[in-house]
Amino acid sequence: MHKIHLNFKIIFIIILGSLLLLLTNVPGSNAAYNVSYTEELDGLVLFNTYIDRKGVTLIRLLRGNSLTACNYTDEPSIHLRIIHPTGEIDKIDLPKNTLNISRTNFCPNDYILFSLLEPNYIIFTFWDFGDQIPLPNATYEETGVILSYTGEVISTFSLGQSYILKEMVTVSLNPAGGFIRTYIWPNNTITWMSFTSPDEHGTVHKLGEGVFYVATPQETGVQFQTFSLLDGGYGTVIVSNNSVSNSPTNALNQTYATTWTAYMTFLWDNVNTPSELFIIYQTTIPWSILTSGPCHRAYDGTGFSCFLTFAMSGLPAPLIYSVNFLSGGSLTSIQKLQNYDVTNYAVYSFYDVFAGGHVVIGFTNQTYLLATFYNTTGLPIKTYNLGDGTGVKLNIFQNENSLLYMRFDRNDSRTWRVNPIPLPTLKQYDERYYNPNINSTQPTIDDVIELRSTSCSIIYNAKVLLGSGNVTIYQKSQNGDLFREQTQYKTTEYLPDSGYTKVSFTALKSTFNVPGAAYYIVVDTNFVQLASNKEPLIGIDTNVWTFKTGNYNETLQTDSASGLIRLTANGSDEFIKAYENYGNSVLRNLSDQIAAAIPVSRDQINIHDAYQYDQSVTPPRILLRMYITYNATNKYQDVSHIIEDFATLLANIRYTMLSQENYTAWLDSSYNFQVTGNLWSLYKMTVILASAIICAVIVIYLYAVYRNKDAKNFMVITVALIIQDFFFDVLFVFKNGRDFQELFIPSILSFIIPIVFNSGMASYILLSENSREDKFNDWFRKYPQVAAMFTLAACADVDILNVLSSRIDLPQFIIRVLYWRKNITYSVIPVIALISAGVSLLTTIVGRLYQGIIRCKIEKRHTMVEFPVEKHKFTERPVTGSVLISQIFQVSISQNPIKFRTNTQQDSLTIPK
Repeated sequence: MHKIHLNFKIIFIIILGSLLLLLTNVPGSNAAYNVSYTEELDGLVLFNTYIDRKGVTLIRLLRGNSLTACNYTDEPSIHLRIIHPTGEIDKIDLPKNTLNISRTNFCPNDYILFSLLEPNYIIFTFWDFGDQIPLPNATYEETGVILSYTGEVISTFSLGQSYILKEMVTVSLNPAGGFIRTYIWPNNTITWMSFTSPDEHGTVHKLGEGVFYVATPQETGVQFQTFSLLDGGYGTVIVSNNSVSNSPTNALNQTYATTWTAYMTFLWDNVNTPSELFIIYQTTIPWSILTSGPCHRAYDGTGFSCFLTFAMSGLPAPLIYSVNFLSGGSLTSIQKLQNYDVTNYAVYSFYDVFAGGHVVIGFTNQTYLLATFYNTTGLPIKTYNLGDGTGVKLNIFQNENSLLYMRFDRNDSRTWRVNPIPLPTLKQYDERYYNPNINSTQPTIDDVIELRSTSCSIIYNAKVLLGSGNVTIYQKSQNGDLFREQTQYKTTEYLPDSGYTKVSFTALKSTFNVPGAAYYIVVDTNFVQLASNKEPLIGIDTNVWTFKTGNYNETLQTDSASGLIRLTANGSDEFIKAYENYGNSVLRNLSDQIAAAIPVSRDQINIHDAYQYDQSVTPPRILLRMYITYNATNKYQDVSHIIEDFATLLANIRYTMLSQENYTAWLDSSYNFQVTGNLWSLYKMTVILASAIICAVIVIYLYAVYRNKDAKNFMVITVALIIQDFFFDVLFVFKNGRDFQELFIPSILSFIIPIVFNSGMASYILLSENSREDKFNDWFRKYPQVAAMFTLAACADVDILNVLSSRIDLPQFIIRVLYWRKNITYSVIPVIALISAGVSLLTTIVGRLYQGIIRCKIEKRHTMVEFPVEKHKFTERPVTGSVLISQIFQVSISQNPIKFRTNTQQDSLTIPK
């Protein structure tokens, strides 16, 4: 029993030791990159690898090598494999006749360059050699090709001419930054040409071009390396040899002026002019070779580093220096990478490490592969003996702080494998953020936050200052992630000049408003800078800082609502143009974009199919009415929250999705969303006041009846109605007349013509009565102010003299009805004007009906009466307006008789009063 137990321990120790040994030599801690793939073709070898910032790896394969690839009848072909961080592998095999690429691009030397380009594209370049063998000092035309991950050729474009082997294509680390081509042309002039990322059709466009460096005739060996900056843009290091002997006749005593110089220049993001050249290294030592390795910006904000390799006969191995400097050109240090005393050592490549430090890859005795990890001071921390390097390719997976080891299986020539080698970590940080500078965030990754939360913060490992980058919040969606808000650096919590480790920013209350939804926050590089040197720090990438919202825990409002939105002056002009061409589809598209921005179901947002102008601003702007309805099947149900969120989005339109779309960009944030209720809630006090006035008029009328029942007391109400009708006619024309241009002229005409007509008729009647009636003349002279008042009042409606009607009420009523059908605002003046015009028209119609009935009855009754005309002598006078005026004021001006006529024109009867 004890023996069995002892054997079990021994077996366990052996297994554990084997695992540790495997992890030490070719470890595989990252399951996503512990991948293997078996090819269908024989003779494939790994030719090159490329990896982007998201961890997508592109592997290029060749049949045999560049010398033997053309020996295959079906070659040369392009063989690509794309490894995704999930471990999935896409296969691309382009036939040899694809794009008619000449064979001399592949063999005897391979001149084709590949790189990954966002989003989900591959860019590669080839040369137009024809059937000729390319010459190193000749120039040729270069062509660029955009491929999809499925191998489809999306587009091709010309890159111009250049010397072969003296050009490179560098992809921006900014997803929308595109790429740059740097090349020597003509002579020793280092030229650049930048391009956009592929658009929705896969087409790239040239952004700009220029010159980085013009070498003098004395300079030889001009070389360059262009690299991507973390915050977008590019840097280019230039090395040139300018050796001049001061004592050419005495070789032993020769002294030299400056021989080797390394320059640096930057082409910053969104800038088309390179920065001025500055020197990062200069020496008078006559090195036989000085080579610039890759440069990079340190992820921890300590500045830039460039590797320079020096060689001279008699040295057992090249010397490698790391030249460190800031973006302003200040040199911070020059560090020699120590312990390079290995004989016959050749540097293969350099890599900067995400968590700090460097990895140098090299060969000893041409085949034995070594990888050495150095800290930031140039001291070696660990060396990886990788054995025979034949067919091995290495690259850095920054997000996982790993060195990727790729090769074909020794026992299976068709199967290749990729294994990660974990690198030492110089500083502790939360690896989930893929940022060595971040300690923690609030909310944390995978957190569940309350709906409408607004507080967010990032705690850094060192003191920082605000930079010029932004924070952008997205909501995950099956139909594409939704842009919710962008918080600019100026809106974040203030940081003191000395720096602080915590940065807080406040999200809009409308951002995290969907229950159970997934969100993520993207932080731009240069959102903050290291306080000690003001160098930008990297940010947080897409789908890294992710979390969710909780559910509703409050009562929902299910009532519908409506309100007004206004367009800007420019938006109003654009709206009119679009509306004339596309009609109501413009309003539907605007509703679609508003619903997507909130976000809610499309059927919850509708815009009324009419518009009008807001005359309160200059120039007048378009007003639209928007309806918000309740949807029981939607998670987002609360109408009051929809209103609140839309108002918040509109008030902050510059930072929200509303500014990103073509129609919602027309909205006027200064007007915001004006919620409108019913007329009672809007004009309650006005209605109460109007009711009080009406009650006062009725009281006056009842008091007049009480004092004198025989008088025409109803004229009190008639006069009040006429005055208020005229008053609201004036208000309507001057306040609302221009709301609809097509109704403005008819409104003016229907207002002015009755005034002119009524005033003329009133003046005629008064003057006529004054000339024919002595008593009226006496009254007119005695009460001129009263007569003038009635003349002016008659301008509103001549019925105030009770003589005749203007008969203009019908056009006014029609105009009010048309206005109300077009109107989208709740305004009390058009409503009362419509009611007043309707009552006036109805009163006129009913009054004419009553007059007709009375006249018919009177005429019918008097045609049946016969009088002996000869026996009586009567005088005959018509009824005049003076009677009515005297009755209104209870003044007897004249005793005018009332005239009745029979059917015969000769006979008449006058009945004395």
